[in-house]
Amino acid sequence: MTVNPRLATLMRVIEDHQDKMPEGEYLEAMNALCALHREIPAGGAAAVEAAPVPSGPPPSYHASAHLFSFAEALEERVDHAAWYRVTSEHPEHFGITQDIWMELSQEQRDIMLREATECVVTQLERTWINPDPETCPFIARHAIGGWRVGVSGVGVYEHWECACGYTGKTKHWQKHEQSERHQEWAKHRTVSRRKIKQMKNAVEKDEAGYVCRYKPQSRTELGGIRYFPISQERNEWTHPELYADPAHRSPIPTADGTGMTWFVHPRIRRQNSREYLE
Repeated sequence: MTVNPRLATLMRVIEDHQDKMPEGEYLEAMNALCALHREIPAGGAAAVEAAPVPSGPPPSYHASAHLFSFAEALEERVDHAAWYRVTSEHPEHFGITQDIWMELSQEQRDIMLREATECVVTQLERTWINPDPETCPFIARHAIGGWRVGVSGVGVYEHWECACGYTGKTKHWQKHEQSERHQEWAKHRTVSRRKIKQMKNAVEKDEAGYVCRYKPQSRTELGGIRYFPISQERNEWTHPELYADPAHRSPIPTADGTGMTWFVHPRIRRQNSREYLE
């Protein structure tokens, strides 16, 4: 039984937009498509009227075979993604071959995949959790989005965006704070509504957390690890009530009296917190 060309087009469109579809919707769409494939022949309604009495196995046999082959292809892709995560992320199983992977029991694969997912989440947390605000209060108070500080002795510095519009390396933050551009902006400390919305949305996403699935690309198994990064600091624009005190809107003397710094609240976050979804 050949595939109706219109159904084939729908299948291609659904496949192309798989990553944009909510959980479960993709599988529902493909199941509906397979059901239509059983009902609608390749030539459409006209073919139904002109079709001779079939001989041999009924069309439903071929339709089922097509459905099973499609399901097998999906399962193979999911399993390949699981193997790839293990072989590329699990420190004890780097480079494990697909042949070895296929020889393992399902229980062994599940254990290795969960351990590899833990490694992935650990790396994601390192990448997307900003340093403690006390590391550099000025950047923490003014950064739009994520920020990093240089690693001592290595000279690796990350770029950041200041609320005044400046972008540059974090190692130059003192020079930037004293610059004419920033000082002029500091007279009003105004940030556009678009930027404020961008920061608020980032904070909301951080608080909701992100889920790393145990089985990449699987649309049926939703188990995984929810982690909570900090990719946007709370500041006077996202949470003005935290910095309502006028004294918090400008630099203050350091504890030792040798310079100036900025007031920052202790970070409110789920320290090293993860939720395990089954």
